[in-house]
Amino acid sequence: MSAVPGRYRYLLLLSLALNLGLGAALFTAHWHYQQARHEGSSERRWSRIPSPRMLARTLDEADRKILLEVVETHRGRLGERFRPLGGARRELAESLRAEPFDPAAMQGAFERMRRSESGTSEAMHAFMLELATRVSADGRKRIADQLERGRHGRRQERDKNSEPL
Repeated sequence: MSAVPGRYRYLLLLSLALNLGLGAALFTAHWHYQQARHEGSSERRWSRIPSPRMLARTLDEADRKILLEVVETHRGRLGERFRPLGGARRELAESLRAEPFDPAAMQGAFERMRRSESGTSEAMHAFMLELATRVSADGRKRIADQLERGRHGRRQERDKNSEPL
């Protein structure tokens, strides 16, 4: 004979399922947080250029208008630099799926990715340089502060608390 009545059995199973789901969600959130923190290391953080949307949230109204003008000026060049990068990434994925595997195809995809990444970086750097020369001193300070905050907009606690080498 069962110690738990039938109707309570279903409630216990439902409770177990909810607890397992909550545990999985917490684990996933923690894992994503750790990944983001790792990606926010100082070298990688400084190698990334902030998105124009993030910059728009950072800047005041006058500098935001300048940002929109600069984005419009560089839109075509940025687009023509980003599209080949997407194509190179697709080629890489295709080379990984190919049977039989062809290391030369993968190497070629990596070479195209490096060239595309270089062109993309050049276009983004030109965009940021023009933006920095046109916005106010306060706008440049806000952009610098945002770069230091990293991807999630929060200062890295370990950067603040770390001792110099």
